[in-house]
Amino acid sequence: MSQSRRKHLVSVTVISAVCTGLVALLVATGFVPLTMAELALRDTLARYLKKSPARPELVFLAIDQATLTLDEALPDEVEASLALTKMKAGWPWSRDIYPLIIDRLVASGARVVAFDLLFPTPREGDDQFHEALERYREKVVIGSNFSDAERGSGGSGTYSLPAPTLIPQSAMGDDRAGYVNFRPDMDEVVRRAGYRTTIGNEFGMQSGNEDAELFSFSARVMKKAGLAEFIPPTFQPRLIRFAQPGSFQQWPLYQIFVKKFWDGPQFKGGEFFRGKIVVIGPAGNWSKDYFQTPFGQRPGPELHLNAINAAMNRDFLIEFTGTSNLFLILLGGAVAWILSLLIGQPFLRFMALSGAALAFYGTAVLMFDTSGWEMSLLGFLLALGISGLVRLIWEQVFDRLERARTRRTLERYVSKDAASELLDNPESYLNSLGGVRKPVTILFSDLRGFTTRTEGATDPHALVAQLNEYLNEMVRIVFARNGTLDKFIGDAVMAHWGSITSVDSQTDARQAVQAALEMRRALPALNDGWKKRGIEPLQFGIGINHGEAIVGNLGCEAKMEVSAIGDAVNTASRLEGVTKTYHLDLIIGEPVEPLVRDAFILRSVDCILLQGKNKPMKIFTVLTERSAAPEPPWLSKHEEAVMLYRLGDFAAAEANWNEVLAASPGDELAAIFIRRCRNLRENPPAGIWNGVFEMKSK
Repeated sequence: MSQSRRKHLVSVTVISAVCTGLVALLVATGFVPLTMAELALRDTLARYLKKSPARPELVFLAIDQATLTLDEALPDEVEASLALTKMKAGWPWSRDIYPLIIDRLVASGARVVAFDLLFPTPREGDDQFHEALERYREKVVIGSNFSDAERGSGGSGTYSLPAPTLIPQSAMGDDRAGYVNFRPDMDEVVRRAGYRTTIGNEFGMQSGNEDAELFSFSARVMKKAGLAEFIPPTFQPRLIRFAQPGSFQQWPLYQIFVKKFWDGPQFKGGEFFRGKIVVIGPAGNWSKDYFQTPFGQRPGPELHLNAINAAMNRDFLIEFTGTSNLFLILLGGAVAWILSLLIGQPFLRFMALSGAALAFYGTAVLMFDTSGWEMSLLGFLLALGISGLVRLIWEQVFDRLERARTRRTLERYVSKDAASELLDNPESYLNSLGGVRKPVTILFSDLRGFTTRTEGATDPHALVAQLNEYLNEMVRIVFARNGTLDKFIGDAVMAHWGSITSVDSQTDARQAVQAALEMRRALPALNDGWKKRGIEPLQFGIGINHGEAIVGNLGCEAKMEVSAIGDAVNTASRLEGVTKTYHLDLIIGEPVEPLVRDAFILRSVDCILLQGKNKPMKIFTVLTERSAAPEPPWLSKHEEAVMLYRLGDFAAAEANWNEVLAASPGDELAAIFIRRCRNLRENPPAGIWNGVFEMKSK
């Protein structure tokens, strides 16, 4: 295994293990925000997936606003009914109303009549209600209650039975009373229904054999209905599958005492209630008997109906806990680990991670609908997502660091813009590595006499330090002008413009010439510093040419570098050497002149024929930027002298150059041509004069 592959394996494994372990730790310690989010996520399954089918024998008679006010009943309808007359007296009702309700429903064949109401203290009408409870004890259920006042405090809890005027207090296990309590989860949402318990179990104390088994309201109803076999045997509340809200038949209670409803198609003279389990309880804004469920707030009687319905349908949900949760978390981390190893492309891996998450969610949906398994969703998804995303982020960070390192390396050879082009558009750059023909501007600079100095150097370290200082400044200027450093050839610098990035040839040529002028200005500043330190100053020559060159990745298997080759490159190098002949520090070739004349003040130098060439070339030097200073007055005389010289009028050309020399004392170029004109007058050229000076050496 290669080192890079080994590093990849280690980083993927460490990231997956750490992220998965963190998720497992948070789940195992019951991290509250995570638990709350898990519960909320599961509620989405309950709301949008399979519901428990509502049993048609379950009926809800609601003590709603219409029943309390009787505003919808006509006065004569109220007067015609003893029950409605007593209801009209206001809430809470006299308890002699409840026997009237029981009589009417039982007489109609109701299987069970269950009041989701508490009757904790004696009140008016208890005698009649007590008699009805005794008379119909196999068909009636009323509510009892566990008091929450002391729960969790370590003290003894309170179990409140109905008033002794209704059911004897000694009969704690009386089968006509069932506790109405529901235990919400930590987010105060009711998802479970308890069916049986003991005092000890309910209040967190050790349960002794003496503890009587108590049944919930819904369990008592099922017992009375002959459905005891459907009651779960465990004391632990069961996670129920809810029916669709509103699917249980619900009617205002008062309507059973209104003739037009009772005899109408709604109740059919009471036949509607035959064989039904009727739950009676409060509903509406007036009542505080509401619980938060996965479907929002629902009235207490509806929760009891759901508990009965789920038990009759055997529609309980099974949740993943403990070891099962840990397995899912480890599975999520393992899937992220495998995908990170197998898929290198970040976008494809992100899509694969998303696909794995969707596949898991689809599995959870299938399990919920078909078998009632309520899988823990968040553990797997977090382990998968965090492991995968952290790996993606780590790769992006690492890639940025690597790109920054590569950029720093590239910027030692090319300008920042060129480095950006190489890194941001690698396809276009890599396509050029095989070799492409491009118009480029090439600059060569070389130090005068530096090789001789190296041969006699007494302090090589100081000489190398000076050279490095010089090269550092020259390369800085090249990069500042968006050039590409091709190579160092000893003390020489080769740079080019247009090889990697290019606006156009004119811009490339102007940038190259501007770089040369800045080099020209930088060298005296360097020399001043060296003189103060007792170091011998340097001089250089610069040659610039423009033309087509082949740009490509040149070298061998051991070392490759992007470079430019071709006649234009060779000519630039030769022009740098020509600067020695004319005692100039900068010469540009004829192809460069039309590209830069508008921006710089140029001075014609000569028309030369380089050794080994067949075509002569005009060469120029650059005085300064046009924006920096006006043309010197003597320049026009010089240009006129060049024209006369090329026409063969050596005497007139010499006279012009004498004027140039007088206006610019010490001008080496004028002095050279004065001597050349004198020699040509004394020794006229044989044949036709073309004004071309043939270079005798490279």
